[in-house]
Amino acid sequence: MTTNEEKDVELVEQEEKDTELETSKEQTSNEEQVEEMPEVESEEETKEEVSEEQAEEEQTSDEVQVNADAASEEDSTAKLMKEAQEAEIVEKNNAERDAYVTKLCYDRALAQFYEEEGIDPEQEKTAKEEREAHQKMLDEMSYGEELKYEFNQLKADLQNPTRKKIRINHAVSIIISIARAIILFGLCFIIIMPMIEKLSYALRSPMDISNPQVIWIPEIWSTLNINISYTLLTMEGHSFTNSIILSAITTLLQVIATAIPGYAFARLKFKGSNIIFYLVIASLAIPNEALKVSRTLFFTYYSFFGYSLVGSSLAIYIMTIFGQGVRSAIFIFLFRQAFRNLPMELEESAEIDGASVLRTFWSVMFPNVRGTIVTVALFAFVWQYNDYYFANLFSYQRSHPLVTTALAGFSENLNSVIGTQFLSLKQEMGDVIGSEFYELIEQTAALLMMIPLLIGYLFVQRLFVESVERSGLTGM
Repeated sequence: MTTNEEKDVELVEQEEKDTELETSKEQTSNEEQVEEMPEVESEEETKEEVSEEQAEEEQTSDEVQVNADAASEEDSTAKLMKEAQEAEIVEKNNAERDAYVTKLCYDRALAQFYEEEGIDPEQEKTAKEEREAHQKMLDEMSYGEELKYEFNQLKADLQNPTRKKIRINHAVSIIISIARAIILFGLCFIIIMPMIEKLSYALRSPMDISNPQVIWIPEIWSTLNINISYTLLTMEGHSFTNSIILSAITTLLQVIATAIPGYAFARLKFKGSNIIFYLVIASLAIPNEALKVSRTLFFTYYSFFGYSLVGSSLAIYIMTIFGQGVRSAIFIFLFRQAFRNLPMELEESAEIDGASVLRTFWSVMFPNVRGTIVTVALFAFVWQYNDYYFANLFSYQRSHPLVTTALAGFSENLNSVIGTQFLSLKQEMGDVIGSEFYELIEQTAALLMMIPLLIGYLFVQRLFVESVERSGLTGM
């Protein structure tokens, strides 16, 4: 027990010692903090002084920078003003130089003109001075004196032979211009008048036929004539469509079938080529009626590989392929002239490159006659579209109704069409339909027949004009 008490006493003493040590340490640290505080305050004061010095230095540097910027702006302004003055001086010098060069060029051109025309500069200068003196004299004259002077001058001019000749030439040129304008206007009127007449017939009522006051402008506007004409033209089938398709196919065949012999006659020289060409041209003088019997017998009794050509449009295709289409001889002549006008160097270059005759024709020569192609295509289409001879000869209108055959036989069907589809018109006109009404419907049907051609021409007129200019009508 004694031992335990001693241990407890020692522990208590030890704790007291530790407490005293901690207390002494705290006092020591407080004293040190108190000693350090003046040092911190002195450091803060030093920092504030340094910052104030730096602020003053920055303010000073800013003032210096501002002064420097102001000085640089003044220098740049002065520099710009100096450059502007120099540019103005240079521009002024250039303007003076240009004016001098212009005057020099004018003087040289005037001197050259005087030399070419044989005019004496001194005389021209004297004449100029006289004109100026004359103008000054006119300015000083009164109105009455000026009129009297002008009258005397006019009288002298009329008696001057040189001025008289000039006036006669001027009057002749004016008369020629007026005559040319009248002739052109007359030709245009002759060409356009049938169209205007047909349009007037198409838009007038049938009741205006017997009206003597109606000449050009209808009194009663109506589309009845157009309806009757269209019914007559299309009563046997799609005549407009058939005519356009037949003409388009024939045009394509016509261009190819006439371009090949045209190229042969122009470039491929062989014995008798000129004789054959003249025979082709001579065929134009043979009328179709002279060949009608032989053609009818041939196509009636001879078949084409077992296929009868009568009553089929294949007949006109075969005729076209073999150069016997509608006016094929004219197209052969046009292609011959066009190929003859092309330079030989094109063919020689193609031969050097190893092209055959057919390849030279198709790839080199044929594309270079585009103008003639357009001309031939347009005329071939129009002539085939308006053709009645071959359609009647081969009788392919039975299976292929065309507008030309429908127009030729419309008088036979007019009474039946009016009696079945236009009863009100028949009641108004009576049982008898006169020849004037037939003419009215015929004119309207002709106008309807021309509409596809007019529409097509509107699209190709520019190419057609260019092709006529370059179609090779020279160089025979």
